[in-house]
Amino acid sequence: MSTIGETIRAYLYNCQSERRLSTNTVRAYGIDLAQFAQGLKGELSAKYVRRYLERTASDKRLSPVSVRRKIASIRAFVRATNKSLAMKVFGDWKLTIKMPKRLPRAIARSDLSTLLKSGAPGKTELSAMDATTHLCLALLAATGMRVSELCDIRIGQVGRHMDEIIVCGKGNRERKVIVANEAVRTALTSHMQLLSEGSNGADVLFRNKNGLPLTPQCLRLRLHALTRKCKLNRRITPHMLRHTAATLLIEDGVDIRFVQRLLGHASIATTQIYTHVSDMALRNALERTDTMHSVL
Repeated sequence: MSTIGETIRAYLYNCQSERRLSTNTVRAYGIDLAQFAQGLKGELSAKYVRRYLERTASDKRLSPVSVRRKIASIRAFVRATNKSLAMKVFGDWKLTIKMPKRLPRAIARSDLSTLLKSGAPGKTELSAMDATTHLCLALLAATGMRVSELCDIRIGQVGRHMDEIIVCGKGNRERKVIVANEAVRTALTSHMQLLSEGSNGADVLFRNKNGLPLTPQCLRLRLHALTRKCKLNRRITPHMLRHTAATLLIEDGVDIRFVQRLLGHASIATTQIYTHVSDMALRNALERTDTMHSVL
C-alpha cells in the first residue's frame, strides 16, 4: 500500500505531466498537501481528514483566501486519489468561508506614466537590464497579462509583426494577447533583435543578467526599485499592472467581453469587478470636481 507521501508525489506528477497545470499551481498544491500530510500524521481516514480541515478553517493565522485555497487543494487531491474517502469527507460537509470584499488595486494614470517614462528609451542610454525591465512592465500594462505568463513566453510565441503574443494562462489555457501600442511593439522588436543568434523559438523571451529565465520575483524586485527611484509613495506590484490595464480599458469604453478575452478570465463575472473600480474612479472624480456646490 502506498504511503500518503507517495500518493501525493504521484498526484503532483500527474498534475504537471498529464493535466499540464502551471508550475506555480503545482508548487502551491505541493506546499498545501505537504502540510496536510504532516497534520494527518499518517492517519488517512475521514475522521482525521475532516478534523484537519476544521483546524485549518479555524486557524486565525490564515487569511480567508489561504483557507479556501488549502481546502480546495485537499479536496481536489482526495477526489482524484480516493473517491470513497472523498464521499465520506465532502459528501455532507459544508464550510462557508466569508471572503472580504476587496476591489483590485489599480495604479493612477499619472503614477503609471511616471513609472513607464522613467525607464523608457530616450535621451539616456539604458542598460540591457533596464531596457528589459521597462519592456516587461510596459507589456504588463498594455496587455494585462499575468507576470507568470510574461516570464513563461517563448520566442516562438511572439507574432512576426510583434502585434500579438500567445500566452499560456491558468488551467493551461492558451490565449492571444494583442500588443496595440506602437512604442511597445518597437521596443519588443529591438529586444528580439538583441537576443543571441543561437536562440530558437523554444527559448524564453525574457532573461536576467546571467542569461537565465527572468522570474516573477526578480521582476517584482526590479519594479520595487524603480518605484523608489520614481519616489512614488506606494507599493506597486506587477499584478497591479494587470489590474490597471483592465481598469483603464473599462474606463475608456472597451466592451467588457473583449477585456475578459484579453485577461483570460473563464467567467465574465470575474471581469465585472473592474466595472466597480471604474465606477469608484468616476465617483471620486465627480466629488473632486463637484460643479454643483456653487449653485446649490
